[in-house]
Amino acid sequence: MLAIAVFFLESVSAAAAVEVYPGPGVDTYRSSLYTVEVFDGSNWVPAYVYAFKRSSVCNWHPGTSPSVNFLTFGTAANAEIRIARIAGPISSLDVSPHSKNIAVTLEAGRARITLKPNDKVWITLDGDDANPLFIFTDPPKPPVPPGATYVGPGILEIPSPDHHYKVSTGEVIYLDGGAWVRGNIDLRGTNSVRIMGPGILSGDLWIAEQVGPGALPFDQSLDYAMIHGDFFGGDGASVEGITIVDSPGYNFFGGVTHADGVKVLSPWFYSTDGFQGVSHVDRSFIFNGDNAFAPMWAGWQNDNVTITRSFAGTTNNSVFAGGYWGYEAIQGYSAFVDDIDIKTYNDHSVLAAVFQVFVDSSNPTQGYSNEIYQNIRIEGNVSAPLIVLRNLVNNGGTDPPLGNASNFVFRNITLAGTQKYLSEIRGWDANNGFHNVVLENVRMNGTMVNPSSLKSYFDINDFVWGLSFGSAATSFYTVNPCRLVDTRKPAAPMGGPSLAAGEDRAFTVIAHCGLPAGARAISVNATVVEPTAGGFLTLYPGGAVRPAASSLNYRAGRTLANSAIVGLGPAGDIAIHCGQPGGTTHFVLDVTGYFE
Repeated sequence: MLAIAVFFLESVSAAAAVEVYPGPGVDTYRSSLYTVEVFDGSNWVPAYVYAFKRSSVCNWHPGTSPSVNFLTFGTAANAEIRIARIAGPISSLDVSPHSKNIAVTLEAGRARITLKPNDKVWITLDGDDANPLFIFTDPPKPPVPPGATYVGPGILEIPSPDHHYKVSTGEVIYLDGGAWVRGNIDLRGTNSVRIMGPGILSGDLWIAEQVGPGALPFDQSLDYAMIHGDFFGGDGASVEGITIVDSPGYNFFGGVTHADGVKVLSPWFYSTDGFQGVSHVDRSFIFNGDNAFAPMWAGWQNDNVTITRSFAGTTNNSVFAGGYWGYEAIQGYSAFVDDIDIKTYNDHSVLAAVFQVFVDSSNPTQGYSNEIYQNIRIEGNVSAPLIVLRNLVNNGGTDPPLGNASNFVFRNITLAGTQKYLSEIRGWDANNGFHNVVLENVRMNGTMVNPSSLKSYFDINDFVWGLSFGSAATSFYTVNPCRLVDTRKPAAPMGGPSLAAGEDRAFTVIAHCGLPAGARAISVNATVVEPTAGGFLTLYPGGAVRPAASSLNYRAGRTLANSAIVGLGPAGDIAIHCGQPGGTTHFVLDVTGYFE
């Protein structure tokens, strides 16, 4: 092993349009299968292609030792890539995500492709699904901030006895290209930590069967999460650009507000959950052995959840866990998922479902709500339902599984192949189920799900209320923040009086603040002002059945705001329910965008 120092470095700038990073200085992690060259405008520059493998216990070639082969380079413009197979010529090359339509040229046994900045691709050579090649094109690496804890090229093992690096509040950790750091990072009790750079954080000094969930009590196994923060309330950390390899358990567990350009490669072992407790994920990649993304944790870090412009695959469980353990969502927060590609492998990837929401509570007023999934493309087939929304006794949870979940939108969802089992939307009884579910332009194997084809693709029971459909693609448009409603003003359609306890009031918002007649939903900030008693507000489409879940909870005398996505009724209206035991509250509603 090559030992390297961690030290403080003054600001360094990266000037090249194409940056091909060095390896760690030894061949310990070099791929024996593939070589990759990047054209820098003048020359073909060889890149260090990493490789890692271990025995797989998940549904990706179980009982064998499949490998991930990968590299990251930086570029500010389109870059040409030349790929060779060390054992012989390449006869075929499949590049995912297919939605990018990346052209492949085969010449003299090698393959050439052109990638754009921020592309993250999964390449299968000659049908070898057990040894894919991943190429990540990041923007040029950022300068090293003054005073950062810097790790340069080489293999660094975080010191014994536990190999856990405990950060300090405000610390910046910079893993440069060629850095392979063995161990994990502990954010707990800190604030505003930044982890950045094109380097690698690896859990390969541990054996998942010895320290992962199932081997140790759950709370002890979390000590081996690759990035471990405070789950409740968070630590305000950001993680940018790094690659995480071979986590023995969770890759993220709380503490992180933003994960941008992060790559996760941990597909061999179960319970290697991905972005658990991360509020905002953007331009990231994950191939792991459990739930990839967790919209269900909206609110647990006092923030909404957004997952955007990313690419995922999983060898176990779901891609999107919108509800799972029976820990109910914190009311008044929302999850927004947009522009995601999902890769399957073999013939059918084994998943619990691509989209999974399990409701399991002892309280009918609890449940998940306000989750939007749109512009999501799934390659191939899935050996599971595409979507499962159910009241379900899960993992020894509450029996019967009570609770009400509401306001789920599935828009522009495309499964290129087939689902093995019917998708499900199933409540528990007449008082516990799902409300206001939209299936808009959901397509499987080329067929759109609509009222006439619904039974061919979905199993839906009687405890689902407000199911609707659509066929037009929908886009989101921002507007300058604009006040729609303020009940502190004199009596008017968009003004006073204040909301009374138990009241449901409708507001027609179309034509106000520039909202067009074609708007179907709005993004808003809702605020209660001077409530005379504690209670809650529920925002929902005008004319629809009011869901049991609340949008905003508050105490007497407190001014409190929260953001939400609210569908519009046929008249372009929304309804507000004031759930106070008595008295009144003023209400202010500001719009920030709309879906059309």
